[in-house]
Amino acid sequence: MSQGDPGESFTNFTANGTISGAEVWSIYEDESGNIWFPAENSGVYRYNAGSGYEDEHPDAFTNFDAADGLNTNGIQSIFRDKEGRFWFGGWGGLFRYDGKSFYSVTKTGPWH
Repeated sequence: MSQGDPGESFTNFTANGTISGAEVWSIYEDESGNIWFPAENSGVYRYNAGSGYEDEHPDAFTNFDAADGLNTNGIQSIFRDKEGRFWFGGWGGLFRYDGKSFYSVTKTGPWH
């Protein structure tokens, strides 16, 4: 995962150790300008655009993984519905994030 400044340079967050996982599967920008992305076998990252940290600072990133309720770190897709809930799909199935917690979704729910 890299960030570029037009006409300047690129910062590679994978190479500098801020992000683990060599592949990024998808990218989503929320209404606050935060960038969400799953990284290979590393769960989901959120780049906190308004964190006040320089881009290279590790605290500008939040990593969500199995310790946060995902039963897999192999997440491949991100979707946000009109109610503002995030949906993540991956090797372990479907997960919903309501801004506080992750929920594993099965055919019986929880859907709301």
